Amino acid sequence: MALICLLPFNGQAQCVSFAKNVAKPKLGNFVHDGNYNATILGVGETAELYKTFFEGQTYRVSVTKIDKLPNIHFRLIDKENNVIFDNKDHHYADIWDFTVKSTQMLVLKLKVLDDYQSENPSVTKGCVAVLFGIKK
Repeated sequence: MALICLLPFNGQAQCVSFAKNVAKPKLGNFVHDGNYNATILGVGETAELYKTFFEGQTYRVSVTKIDKLPNIHFRLIDKENNVIFDNKDHHYADIWDFTVKSTQMLVLKLKVLDDYQSENPSVTKGCVAVLFGIKK
């Protein structure tokens, strides 16, 4: 079960469509968990997503944004606030595969970077989708 802590936005339906059509293919041969976590975020805004992961399973997390937004910084954090993965250490990778050693709830924290070096500095909001897949 996943819970994304965000306020509703008018473009929510378009973001779910974006998640289905653009983000889901990035899961590759991983089986999508069925949740389309997508919303509109702006430059400098943050979101948190809580998800339970099960022992022995291999997962793929995919964070997809519209092209004109700056990079998304995301971290996977355990209940003791230990950083399990930080994409900043991997050139802001948008996909990460990992195996869980014990069943636990983890928090995915993400932030749209305040990076005005992007292609189009006038674009300050856009769709961001977070999808999870499980290896077959």
